[in-house]
Amino acid sequence: MKYLLFILTSFYTVIGNAQIEFKATSSKDAVLINEPFVLEFEVNNNFENFTLPEFENFKVISGPSTSMQQSINMVNGEMIRKTSVKYTYFMKALNSGTFTFPAAEILIDGEYFYSNPIDIIVIDMQYN
Repeated sequence: MKYLLFILTSFYTVIGNAQIEFKATSSKDAVLINEPFVLEFEVNNNFENFTLPEFENFKVISGPSTSMQQSINMVNGEMIRKTSVKYTYFMKALNSGTFTFPAAEILIDGEYFYSNPIDIIVIDMQYN
C-alpha cells in the first residue's frame, strides 16, 4: 500500500511541476499568393479553451484538424506522463507582403497561455 501511495504521489508531483509549452509553427517561412501551407499550434497539456487569433490576408482552406498524443513512462521509479494536443490548419495567403500571425490563446486551470507569433513572407509572382 505504501508503494502505491508513493507512485501516486510521484505521479501528481511530476504533473504538477510540468512546464506548459504552447508553440506555433508554419511549414514555410515564405509562400506565393494562393500557395497552401500548414499552420500548427501545439500544447503539451490538456486545456479548457483554444482561441485562434484573428488574421487578415489569409484564408483557412481546411481545419482545424486535431490530434492528441499521450504517453506514460516509468523512469528510475518515477512515473512521467506526457500529453500533446495539436491543431493543424491548411492556409493560403491572399495578398503579398510580410505578415505576422498573432499569438493564439489557451486557458489552463484559469490561467491564459499564449503561443509565439509567426512571420510569413508572401510573394506575388505574376507574369506579364
